[in-house]
Amino acid sequence: MKRSYFIFFLAIMLISCEKPISEFQSKNFIKFFGSGFESKGNDVVELSDGGYVITGYDKVNASNQQIFAAKVDKNGNLIWSNTYGKSAAKEEGKIVKEVSDGFLIAGISTPTSSSITHSFIMKVNTYGDSLWYKEFRDSTYSIVVNDILVTNSNIYIAGQSYKSDVSKTDFYRAKLDTSGKFIYGKSSFLASNSSYKRIFQQQDNNLLLIGTHGVNNVISMVTVDQSTMNETSPINTVTPNETAADAILNGDKLYLLINNSQSGLKLSKLNSGYIEEWQTETISSVVGKSVAYNEDGTLMICGESIDDLGNPLINFIKVNADGSVYYGQQFYRTFYGTIGRVMQTKDKGLILVGTTNSTYGTNVQLIKTDKDYFMLKNN
Repeated sequence: MKRSYFIFFLAIMLISCEKPISEFQSKNFIKFFGSGFESKGNDVVELSDGGYVITGYDKVNASNQQIFAAKVDKNGNLIWSNTYGKSAAKEEGKIVKEVSDGFLIAGISTPTSSSITHSFIMKVNTYGDSLWYKEFRDSTYSIVVNDILVTNSNIYIAGQSYKSDVSKTDFYRAKLDTSGKFIYGKSSFLASNSSYKRIFQQQDNNLLLIGTHGVNNVISMVTVDQSTMNETSPINTVTPNETAADAILNGDKLYLLINNSQSGLKLSKLNSGYIEEWQTETISSVVGKSVAYNEDGTLMICGESIDDLGNPLINFIKVNADGSVYYGQQFYRTFYGTIGRVMQTKDKGLILVGTTNSTYGTNVQLIKTDKDYFMLKNN
């Protein structure tokens, strides 16, 4: 019934809108993708020539989970969709990046005959055809990719490994060439419950890796030399029980989306010396998942909560340039489902990829709204 409500609501507004329908549709839509067994949306990228590519997973039958990717035009209409992978492994695309002649997809693969998770990087052309697929792995322990950074000559990996303890994570970083050939990989701070979440290139060309570090769970910022891949000692925050949900590096300003297991989510703005300039108020009952930076200096946080029946809800929290916030039903509606990624689009709107809840068949959900957040408003 909720999905019917979304479609009905959108249809009514399209009829009453003075702008051409095609223009409105390119800025506001909700689309669903998947085979019908079970699908998940993890990441989205806006293309240089318009449209979007998304990745996640799709179950092609009740038990065979494969990498999923799809390309849609600027109106959200499907151009192509494909699944990739091996029948004897459970696989999932986690990150997608556009390159000059196609797309890179990074993710994880777990053989059905093993409990060890491998990470992979694959390349597809602009038509969705697989060009190559390469794993970076160890036969004795799991390696999980959480983010990648693509430069002109290399692909850099940030994630976690389980090198010395199957239940405790290590920082993991790696370097590949642009054809996916493995150059360097290293685990550090073994069995310390540490994990890298995001990776960026700083203005000085060093890498900046953001994650969660240590048994006390503090936010960690680590600088890595691109050439040697040597890392500096982590710069850690002091508040315990925090995890890095997402981060944005804009110039020399770092924005950290943080979940505290005791209190809730917050967003912090740090300067080039990692000194906090401001933090938002703590928002309870919502778990932060992704944050988008807007050209006017505002940010949009996407988080998840649970309704009275146990269904996941997508929540939107706007953060002004000074750190003040707007959130709640009086400002923004909620959507049923979970979140993979949110990002600002070239028309200054937002695109969000995620997953519908099981009531709607667990499909990939793609939501696009314009710069006025039309699709998010309650009135």
